[in-house]
Amino acid sequence: MDNLYLDKLKGEIDDEKYNRFNTSLRNQMHDISARLSRLQEAEDNYYLTARYILELSNRAYDVFKNSEAEQKRQLIKLILLNIRIKGENVLYDAQKPFDLFLEGADRIEWRPQGDLNPCFRRERATS
Repeated sequence: MDNLYLDKLKGEIDDEKYNRFNTSLRNQMHDISARLSRLQEAEDNYYLTARYILELSNRAYDVFKNSEAEQKRQLIKLILLNIRIKGENVLYDAQKPFDLFLEGADRIEWRPQGDLNPCFRRERATS
């Protein structure tokens, strides 16, 4: 916009071209500003959603245990999909991102290198 203004002052472009380019640049700036605002909002929502999922995952058992039947149904629908019965077993697939939590829960060995704080382990064992 500065160069456009300088070109107008030098007489390199007439008023009509200046007004047309100026309007076009202002519209582009407005569009870019609106897109940046939407991106910021999406980023904020992403972090709120991630925090909500982690909190829910952390408290899922208590939330489920203390909920009414309809709330339990909604929680199951949020986390699980494709629920089916095969013989005496209930089979299911987990919705994303809860599938990652369930995969991690099946791991026997979280840190193969051992406890990073062996003193804490000793204190725990003697308590």
